Amino acid sequence: MKVKIVDVAKEANVSVATVSRVVNNIPLVNEETKERVLEAIKKTGYKPNAIARSLKIQKTNTLGIMIPDITNPFYTEMVRGAEDVCGIYNYNIILSNTDFDHEKEQNSLGVLVEKQCDGIIYVGKHLTDELRDDLIDAPSEIVLGCVPDESGQLSGVLIDNEAAAYDLTIECLKMGHTKFAIFYDEYKEGYINQKRLQGIKKALGEWNVELDDDLVYFGSQSTLGGYHMMEEALASGKEFTNVFCFNDQIALGAMRAAEDNGKVIPDDVSICGFNNFWIAEWTRPQITTVGQPMYDIGAIATRMLIKMCEKEERETKTVFVPYEMLMRNSVKNLKSE
Repeated sequence: MKVKIVDVAKEANVSVATVSRVVNNIPLVNEETKERVLEAIKKTGYKPNAIARSLKIQKTNTLGIMIPDITNPFYTEMVRGAEDVCGIYNYNIILSNTDFDHEKEQNSLGVLVEKQCDGIIYVGKHLTDELRDDLIDAPSEIVLGCVPDESGQLSGVLIDNEAAAYDLTIECLKMGHTKFAIFYDEYKEGYINQKRLQGIKKALGEWNVELDDDLVYFGSQSTLGGYHMMEEALASGKEFTNVFCFNDQIALGAMRAAEDNGKVIPDDVSICGFNNFWIAEWTRPQITTVGQPMYDIGAIATRMLIKMCEKEERETKTVFVPYEMLMRNSVKNLKSE
């Protein structure tokens, strides 16, 4: 037989209203009575109606997370960080997969708002003006992951992509590389693409090294995309000693294509990735990459969002978290020859 709130009230010898205040965390009950009610809830096994409770206090303790690809460990690690923080603060998560598709992003946002999520984390690689306006107009609190709102109206957590790409390029230049190919995501105008490309060009400019625009390729951000881009680069006949890849999955595909075409890595061509996908450390050779702390990004973004939902923080801010340079043996030191 289902236990009702009136049963808890009888067990604790208090009114139904008092039990309701305790359940909804309304601070109008003294500690002694509150403890008695909590003991009665435990003894009777009463389970509060979450829907009724949320309607009463206008709060669901639920966060929505919009991620581009649930199968990509880069994003699942971020969700893990968010989930661990939610567990501490008794929040739940609704996860939505958007596939980098604008229409799916719009639909996902609508669904999460309909589910009355207190807050929403949007994770992507580019924030369009239209989506930014929709996020700003949403009744839920919003925090961005991996991209910023350059208008300064939404908070976000990310790394400095331009600085990270710059640092990686400088390290390769120090090792004697001056002929570069770049394998990027197909969304040419995306924020992350543009920032990383700016970082690379800045470093090359400081070293008076020219980038051949014909060796900048845009394709699927997958192993298959990396494979095809490497085949195209090799078929071009143009000379390059180092390949920058948008992520480690592209780097994996590029490595396979190079090997299938008789190239030895890093002796014939060096390859860099980005994000530090776990398998990058287990390939032979291990992939030189930039470690992006996705767990931390998810955890920090979630803590910021919960503070906003709890009305503890109203200031809009962009938080840049540290990245890590991981110089492994997929890049050859040409100066040691």
